Amino acid sequence: MATPLAALALSAWPGSLITMRPPTIAGLLVIVVAALAIGGVWIFGGDASEGAQSGQDATATATVEGPQARIALTANMYATPSRAGDLVAVVPEDRAVRITGRTDDSAWLRVIYPVTSTLEGWITAGSFVEETLPDLAEVPDVASVAESGGPGEGGLLDEPALPDLSISSADVAGNGLLTVRITNLGRASFNGEVTVRVTTAEGEIVASLDADLSGSPLGPGRSAAVNTGVTVTQTGLFVVEVDPTNEVEESSEFNNSKRSLLVGIGGETTDDAAEDADGEQPDDAPSQDEGGSTE
Repeated sequence: MATPLAALALSAWPGSLITMRPPTIAGLLVIVVAALAIGGVWIFGGDASEGAQSGQDATATATVEGPQARIALTANMYATPSRAGDLVAVVPEDRAVRITGRTDDSAWLRVIYPVTSTLEGWITAGSFVEETLPDLAEVPDVASVAESGGPGEGGLLDEPALPDLSISSADVAGNGLLTVRITNLGRASFNGEVTVRVTTAEGEIVASLDADLSGSPLGPGRSAAVNTGVTVTQTGLFVVEVDPTNEVEESSEFNNSKRSLLVGIGGETTDDAAEDADGEQPDDAPSQDEGGSTE
């Protein structure tokens, strides 16, 4: 008599005999894997193409539109259009930012920096290279001066409007006379006298004079050329300062000096200039320009 594992007789049709072999281990594994695959699709739904599409959606980034402009001097980027706002970032000189808005008086511009990021903040309009700015009339007005901050929140109305004087350039004319250019980066005009001091890199005072700007007030964003009366005979590093003793109340006291390499008419070079040629660069390159007018 055959055992149950030897053969299994089934009466499928009259007079027929079907013999089934016992299932192998490999066959059972195939059945189990197939069942799990079907169950996974039923539980989670979708297919492989849907999963790939979801991955693409998750990595998609928004593109921010807006014109770009360059920073003239290293500038702070604030969370609100106010120097009392939280500091978001410090943008180095000559870096590009993307402009996305402005205050209603165009004194502050809302920017994104770096331009490919989503980090947004506010920088004063006077901090930009003027030639790179777009037509501000076409930039969206997204903040009101009166509504930029309530009492105690550092709004623009909570801050006094002050001038902010800085040295934007120092130039030696063909006859050797040194002319410096003072720029007002603040929100208020300056009308009066201000001290301009020129020293060597070692700190020796070359000249100190009072520049009288009362006859032509220096408005926000405007600049004036001042003839120092100094004849530069040697090429070397010099430090030019405006308001060196902080007698003028300004919105910032940290941008009053500029370190420049000046080319003298004597053709001689100081030791500091020779060292600078192999090492650290000055704030600006020498140029030949003579001026004495207010812009």
